[in-house]
Amino acid sequence: MDEPLKVTLVLAYSYLVGSVPLAYAIGRMVKGVDLRKVGSGTVGASNVWHNVGRWWIFPLGIFDLFVKGLTPITLARNGLDLSLEIQAAAGLMVLLGHNWPIFLKFHGGRGIAPMVGVFLAMARIELTLFIVISVAGWRLTNSAALWVLLSLLLLPMWSVLWGRPTAIVWLMAGTVGLAIAKRLTSNSLRGGSVGTLRLLWTRLVFDRDIAEHDAWMRRGSSISPE
Repeated sequence: MDEPLKVTLVLAYSYLVGSVPLAYAIGRMVKGVDLRKVGSGTVGASNVWHNVGRWWIFPLGIFDLFVKGLTPITLARNGLDLSLEIQAAAGLMVLLGHNWPIFLKFHGGRGIAPMVGVFLAMARIELTLFIVISVAGWRLTNSAALWVLLSLLLLPMWSVLWGRPTAIVWLMAGTVGLAIAKRLTSNSLRGGSVGTLRLLWTRLVFDRDIAEHDAWMRRGSSISPE
């Protein structure tokens, strides 16, 4: 198999496996709920936790982390013997698919669990710092979204300071770009009477349209997680 075909196959696989909407399927099968229409409107673990059931995040997390995050990198590295640059591109395609899945009309999740899988395969030092800073900040301030953002923003800088390969630096920068794009665009343009700049700021910093977290996560749903 020639190189261009290998690259095409691994990038296509990465996007398609990233697009698999397991969270959506769990919502439909377990509670009969469309996660795109309740809570945060995202098709991911947080919305499953609040609007389907807490225990369902475990099979979802395993799938998103290991199947979505790890298998594309393993395929590129061990199966097809592709370069670090292509492995990084595969990782970004996974996040692109998860955030904007073709199977749900590009209405997806936030990409944190698949990102952890990708970093576990390619950037364990950066992953460790991301977890430490985001969890410590969340515990201190009770604002997970803010500290996830700050932790992400630091990743490219850490990679450059540590002299990491250029492909890893670009993986970090691309991850930040995709995360910010997802926050700003969300899965809709709803914002009610809130001004556009205020809406974008709230989305960027707090990853939601309104300031109150619980009200946002329970929006449109009367379901009590089990």
